[in-house]
Amino acid sequence: MNGYQTEQKRLLLDYLSRHAERAFTPAELAQALADGGIGKSTVYRLIARLSEEGAVRRFAREGGGVAYQYLSGEHCASHLHLRCTACGRVIHLSQTDSDRLGRLLSDRYRFALDGSKTMLTGLCNQCTQENPTTVQKKETPHAC
Repeated sequence: MNGYQTEQKRLLLDYLSRHAERAFTPAELAQALADGGIGKSTVYRLIARLSEEGAVRRFAREGGGVAYQYLSGEHCASHLHLRCTACGRVIHLSQTDSDRLGRLLSDRYRFALDGSKTMLTGLCNQCTQENPTTVQKKETPHAC
C-alpha cells in the first residue's frame, strides 16, 4: 500500500511540475489525474501533505476555495508571484523586483511583507489583450 501511495504522489508531483506556471484546485487536479487512477480523496490528502512539505504553495482563490501551485525549488518561496484571475497563469516576479516592492512597502508604509504567503492577482498580458473591457472595469477607481 505504501508503494502505491508513493506512485500516486509521484504522478501528482509530475503533473504539477509539468504545469508549474498554473495553479490548480484539488478538484481540477482530481479531474486531470482521474485517468491515472488517482481518486479525488487521494488528491486532497496528497496535496495537503505536499503543502505541509513545502512542495506546493497553497493560496486562497478569488471567490472562495483554495488552489495550489508547484514550487520549483527553494528560490520560489523567496520571491513574489502574480496570478491571472482569468486564466490562472502564475508569473514569477524576479527576486530583484520582489525585493524592490518589499522595500517600498517597508519604507513607505512600515509594512513587513511576508513573501512566502503573498500572491498578487490581476490580469496577465494575454488576457488583457484578449478582453480589454475587463481591464477597463477593473481600472475604475473606487473608495475603500
